[in-house]
Amino acid sequence: MNRMHANTAAMRHAQAPKHAQFQKGAVMVEFAFILPIFLLLLFGMVTFSIALYDKTVLCIASRQGARTGALYYASNYDSNGNLINANVQQRACDAANAVCQQDLINFGPNMNLQIQCQVLGGTVHGQRSVSVTTGIDYTGIYILSDVLHLSSTTIMRLEED
Repeated sequence: MNRMHANTAAMRHAQAPKHAQFQKGAVMVEFAFILPIFLLLLFGMVTFSIALYDKTVLCIASRQGARTGALYYASNYDSNGNLINANVQQRACDAANAVCQQDLINFGPNMNLQIQCQVLGGTVHGQRSVSVTTGIDYTGIYILSDVLHLSSTTIMRLEED
């Protein structure tokens, strides 16, 4: 036991070999080379993940808007039973806008949310349908990156008498 203790004490006071003294700053240099690459990968993953999340939110918003616009409301028809397209479009756009405003992640005022709602006549099995298209210009975290346009479109048949 004493022999082991003596060897440990001797090792503590021994000088490092000459080649080890020349390598003292090598770790710092390697870290300086690896850190930018690591940060680029990290922020790239975060940017891509948020873009994927925003694309999913756009799909949900267009579906919610189309579903709300497709529902039967008596106020969507005039006294003669004719469909009032503006009412359907307004309900659909309001529902899609509510989802987008609540759930989208953006990094500044340049998101440029676009929502288009239309009533289409006779396109799905001879019935009228509502089409909702949502879109944004996604810039992400990077300051110098290009704008990526994300969009989603949903079409649903109108519930009619």
